[in-house]
Amino acid sequence: MGSWAARRVPKRLQWVPAHWPVLVVFAAGVLLRLLTMVAYAPGLWFTGDSSVYLGVAHTLVPNAARPMGYSWFLWLLLPLHSVRLIVAVQHLFGLAVAALLYGFMVRRGVRRWIATAAVAVLLLDARTALLEQFLLAEALFTALLVGGMVALCWSRRPGVVVCGGAGLLFAAATTTRTVGLPLIGLAVLYLLVRRLGAVRVATFAMAAALPLAGYATLNQRHHGDFSLSSYSGRFLWARVSTFVDCDRLALTEAERPLCPPEPLGQRKAADLYLWSPGPNTQFLGRGNDARFESFARKAVRAQPVDYARTIAVETWRMVWPGGASDERYRCFDRLWRMPHTGDTHHCQALMAPADPQDRTSTMRSGRHEHPLMAPLHRYSRLATVPPTLVGVAVLFCAGAFVWQRRRRGQTGVVSGTLVVNARLRDLVPRPTGPQSRRRHDRRRIIDSAMWTIMGFVMLPIAVATSVMEPRYAVPALPLALVGMALATARRDQHGPVPRRAVVGAEPLALVADRGDAAVGG
Repeated sequence: MGSWAARRVPKRLQWVPAHWPVLVVFAAGVLLRLLTMVAYAPGLWFTGDSSVYLGVAHTLVPNAARPMGYSWFLWLLLPLHSVRLIVAVQHLFGLAVAALLYGFMVRRGVRRWIATAAVAVLLLDARTALLEQFLLAEALFTALLVGGMVALCWSRRPGVVVCGGAGLLFAAATTTRTVGLPLIGLAVLYLLVRRLGAVRVATFAMAAALPLAGYATLNQRHHGDFSLSSYSGRFLWARVSTFVDCDRLALTEAERPLCPPEPLGQRKAADLYLWSPGPNTQFLGRGNDARFESFARKAVRAQPVDYARTIAVETWRMVWPGGASDERYRCFDRLWRMPHTGDTHHCQALMAPADPQDRTSTMRSGRHEHPLMAPLHRYSRLATVPPTLVGVAVLFCAGAFVWQRRRRGQTGVVSGTLVVNARLRDLVPRPTGPQSRRRHDRRRIIDSAMWTIMGFVMLPIAVATSVMEPRYAVPALPLALVGMALATARRDQHGPVPRRAVVGAEPLALVADRGDAAVGG
């Protein structure tokens, strides 16, 4: 195959025969997105979120509930007067993430078929493609987060400039979705564990902190609150309303009306407390934000076990393969499937206006029909990856770590090598002994753990601060897949075992045993 490629394929394309499986998968992912764009043109609309994002793009005034990173992205494309173009760019984000992750995994020594399988899940997942069709922030957030992660992990020792760029990407992701804020802390912890030096850690932290401080200042100017979201107290109030026992709290007269009217055991989902008619819609305005936050904090302090149990149970339900048992969460499941013309329930996606500049109609009303909708809906029922995979990734990486530790303890000392130049000018010792292998294994384990943990922690954070929502698990999917793939990696380009052998005038790696014990004795 290699000799045929050298004779028949142009030099610039000689990589194609070795990577044809991923090219086939990539073409299938492109086809899925093209069909989605045709069937659901010009785009899809999520009531509440989409209108807020587009409204902020017109005014450039921060919203109290949602950060405006995605609105800045929409603002850049508003002059082109095309929602179709906006969703096309979001689909390109999804394709770019898959291509970047494939190159990263192959570079880090993941077998090509494993890397291909990982990106196939991303490219062919119906929910991922569907969210790229919505005027929602998930596609942009995922692209920014993955870009920052790859920047940190691409090289054995990322440079100061790279660390600064990664910090900016993490900051941009956080201004798109606030769940990125604790991920910045995990990234700092990763740099410390990797022992990359105080300068790199400080550069990353400053590059991430300064833009966020600037955004918090902008939010304070408009809403009087130095934070990324003035609604954090209201979100937490909705979360604790599902279990709070007001008789156990020392509430003020101003806080007493915030108690949910339903008795314990009959509480609604957190999302319904937040957006349905009730205290949150009754006590509007920034003057009441502190009241909601004070109530929520008192509930957490008085009932920490109930709060932790709620997070654990709903995170478990999110990753459990059986799906959601609550009717409200089943509504979410239906909403994030490809819609079809037979949908009559209220959990149905709406069509976006063709021109984002058209502020007279927030969404297109009426029945939307297209011949591709029915087959795409059937596809989404079969090809939607559940959040269960994120939980599986945690178990897989933990098992791989234990297995590798046991295996390394049984194989003994690995022999060193000498590399002989083709012209026999010198002998260069390769750092391929046990110490080098330990460094390589340590980096691989740390990176695998970081990608997996980064993906998983987004689920309990979303549950703890808002609601159990399948949509929030989509950005966690690429991180979990890469974490599993890295756990299987044999080596990377800095790895200890040279595998390249080029005949002729090119250097030839000749392995010579130095007398150390062979593998396994």
